[in-house]
Amino acid sequence: MSETLWLERNMDRSADEDARLVAAARDDPAALRPVYEKWLPRVYRYFFFRVGNEKDAEDLTSQVFLQVCETLPRYRTSARFSTWLFTIAHSRMVDFYRRQHPEFDLESVAQIPAPDTASHQVDRHEDIERLIGLLKICTNEEQELIRLRFAADLNYAEIGVILHKREDAVRKSISRLIQRLKAQTEVNND
Repeated sequence: MSETLWLERNMDRSADEDARLVAAARDDPAALRPVYEKWLPRVYRYFFFRVGNEKDAEDLTSQVFLQVCETLPRYRTSARFSTWLFTIAHSRMVDFYRRQHPEFDLESVAQIPAPDTASHQVDRHEDIERLIGLLKICTNEEQELIRLRFAADLNYAEIGVILHKREDAVRKSISRLIQRLKAQTEVNND
């Protein structure tokens, strides 16, 4: 089975699972817990990698899930839940910066909590330092693509809906960005 076909099948299963969970939550708000538990880590990572501190990331994450609770009856099941959820998150982020919050320094991303072994943390810290150096050369739009794809773990179609771009344009942008960053890494390692 090709990787693309495998990804499509898993995305469809995930979307079906989300649809079942959301339908149950629409009937009984107490049933929102599985949706919350599934999506909380991704939403939090998305915000943490944008704002760079736990307090603001937690506040923004809670605002998103509060809005989900309040607006779930109006959710159109024709759209993927993940797309709807991250459209809300993206809007919250825009509002956050409209209120004059400065963007965080990318170097603070190394402070993200990670309960691992000491040697793994050292390796991870070195990887993060290299990544920070590469991300500094990226535009804000490129950094947002990276956050949505890798921190939030969204697919190209979902990112396209959130950013109002075509799926193939998102795919090409991310592919080119990754190739550019890989080339830059190779230059830095020589």
